Amino acid sequence: MVVLGFVANSQAQVQQSISFSLTLYDPTGTSVRALRVSTKDIILNLAGTSVPGGKLWLVLPTDPSPDPGNGTIGAVLRVTDSKGNIIVDTTSDSFNIYQTVSAQTATRTVAWNQFSLSFGGLGAELFGTATWDKSAHGPGGQGSFHCTVSGSCALSGTSAGQDPCTGSISGGAPKPAS
Repeated sequence: MVVLGFVANSQAQVQQSISFSLTLYDPTGTSVRALRVSTKDIILNLAGTSVPGGKLWLVLPTDPSPDPGNGTIGAVLRVTDSKGNIIVDTTSDSFNIYQTVSAQTATRTVAWNQFSLSFGGLGAELFGTATWDKSAHGPGGQGSFHCTVSGSCALSGTSAGQDPCTGSISGGAPKPAS
């Protein structure tokens, strides 16, 4: 994790709200319990503590293009406090979105996405087809999105290890990054 990240990065960026609504299926003896993993859990594991009034942001380059080698789009997560101060940013090693297959127009991208998270006590590899919609006159990025995901997830102190996980990840409209 990098506190006050991007200071030395001169690439223009956008940020947008991002929300996670996941269900982790954890085996417990003879049953399987469904555990909810929310945006609040993501913030807690990323910041290492609860952040009253905290917000979770997805930060992308203004013009994200998937890396031809591995498909990453240069995404990171950011936590801000109730006043908008940056608490922490991830690095591309602890969070990224991979987009290896997509179909796009000037204002819409439909893509096979992989969301990769590894920070605090959280680890997840989630996959799904996302629809990204952007304004032709917006600040950049790929636009607002919704993705129904499935994959594996582990939450330290809660799950026994990597377990099946389903849910959704959504992002609001981009704005210039602060």
